[in-house]
Amino acid sequence: MTRRFLWLLTCCIVLLSACDKRMVTADNPPETNNPTTGAPPISDKKVQAGVQGIVTDANNDPLAGARVVCGDQNTITDQYGAFRFQEVNMTEAAAVVTVQKAGYFNGIRTFRVTAPGRDQFVQVQLLPKTTAGTFDATAGGVVAASNAQFIFVPNQVLDAANKPYKGQATLSYAFINPESNDFADIMPGDLRAVNDKNELVALQSFGMMALELQGATGEKLHPDGTNSVTFRMVIPATLRKTAPAVIPLWHFNESTGLWEQEGSAEKMGDSYVGTVKHFSFWNCDAQFPMVNFKAVFKDDKNNPLAYTAIQLTRNNNSSSYGYTDEAGEVSGLVPANEQVTISVKDQCGKIIFSKNAGPWSTDANAGTFNVSIDPDARLALSGKVTTCDGAAVTKGLVNIQVNGVHYETAIQNGNYATSILRCATGAATVVLNPIDETADKMSTSTFQLAPGNYTRDLQACDVIQVSTISLLLEGQTTTFTSPADSVLFTSYRSDTSTVSIYSLSAAQKTPGGLIRINIQLSGIQTGPSVSRYFTVAMNDGTYFSESLNITITRTGIAGEYLEGTFSGNVQKIPGNTTAPVSGSFKVRIE
Repeated sequence: MTRRFLWLLTCCIVLLSACDKRMVTADNPPETNNPTTGAPPISDKKVQAGVQGIVTDANNDPLAGARVVCGDQNTITDQYGAFRFQEVNMTEAAAVVTVQKAGYFNGIRTFRVTAPGRDQFVQVQLLPKTTAGTFDATAGGVVAASNAQFIFVPNQVLDAANKPYKGQATLSYAFINPESNDFADIMPGDLRAVNDKNELVALQSFGMMALELQGATGEKLHPDGTNSVTFRMVIPATLRKTAPAVIPLWHFNESTGLWEQEGSAEKMGDSYVGTVKHFSFWNCDAQFPMVNFKAVFKDDKNNPLAYTAIQLTRNNNSSSYGYTDEAGEVSGLVPANEQVTISVKDQCGKIIFSKNAGPWSTDANAGTFNVSIDPDARLALSGKVTTCDGAAVTKGLVNIQVNGVHYETAIQNGNYATSILRCATGAATVVLNPIDETADKMSTSTFQLAPGNYTRDLQACDVIQVSTISLLLEGQTTTFTSPADSVLFTSYRSDTSTVSIYSLSAAQKTPGGLIRINIQLSGIQTGPSVSRYFTVAMNDGTYFSESLNITITRTGIAGEYLEGTFSGNVQKIPGNTTAPVSGSFKVRIE
């Protein structure tokens, strides 16, 4: 707990999807149920772990200001497109991270948690919503996209009240090409699926699409669920020869993070033709059996290769992808009874290690792989960590932040060492935060470092003060205090500088079970302001406000403390009752 909370005071893998090469996402597709019956094919066991990642646009540029949701928590990407959840309650076998931003289809990643308490990693590329065409909803019509066609029958489109929409409807469409180099970062989920026999299987994609309907003023529309929309989708050129004559159709369930079988499509010439009755992410995929797989990847100095892309390639040249967690471990699914090639990719997408492995007929632990790294492709940091008196720190760790992504390494015999894969040749902003757990002291140093080998000796001299948030709600006063509770300050810059003060309790604090507070502010200037966002999460509901009164009484530079008070009214959901709330905070600025 200490190592996590102290890092908060300063500043995964994506499941190895058994996917065939690489896919899209639709904004809030309608909820659908698995058409099968029987016991769930995947465990719903919950675990606590951390999640962080990077969000980019279609040009692979960092995307700031995107909303990221995991479990009952949400945050915003910073200027590097980075986000982090320090600790969140997730489904161990199928954790889901959803990224939302206006003008883009949702980005959704499903992954298996490698170990409780360990940071997982995801990378998500958002696709812009592109207009495929418009049609008269009353008369129906045909919309032709670049590689697809859609036929709507009259009066098939409904508004939010489920009434027939009268007017021009616009279809937003995106094709996800399994041949794309970025397919693993674009696709929703991880291509695990539940078939019509309620079996968990892996998918090989022959093309995917995201669909969304809007009215003339931007309101969301949807098919009526009774009449079918007929589609024709061109099969990617390199997949046409092996594409099945009839292929199952799968839609994506954003709640479970899994694909679900629904219908089929027929191969006609160079395309698949089929029908759908609701809009979601749709996928023309063949299914195949799979087994569980895990492995650990380290560099030539025996340092874990954290948050590193791993690729598994089948004999048919299709590939699946995942990311290692903070300890260099990857865990997921691989094709059963097939030999595969395991490759490690650097941040530029270049393969730097490759080895044949398998086949496996049962769950497999492939052991540890050591990878030789080009010095120009990594940021290697090492050095001594001492107390203010010059003695070696005997117990602690060094937290490292590189352009918004967090790493950590243990202090051993007064020394630390780590290797971080890099792609860009330019300098990155690197923050080093050594923690002396014995003396409860720390320090923070910031550098601009290009890839290479660096020796940076560090001293942990600053006394760690507690951060607190106190809350009066429904007549009950609750106080969060670090390090017993998680209390942290995060900031990001998009159009404006925004601060999030966040707390997660280590135990239920009130009879209702207070578990989380989140306050978002615009800037940290002293004086009165209004919150951008305020939530108090309880076991029996959530209190919410977008306009709480905030007064900041003290601020400063990094390392100093932000202090203030808040008051106003919040709405409780469910129930829609209103309650007064007030409180105060003191949080270390990073």
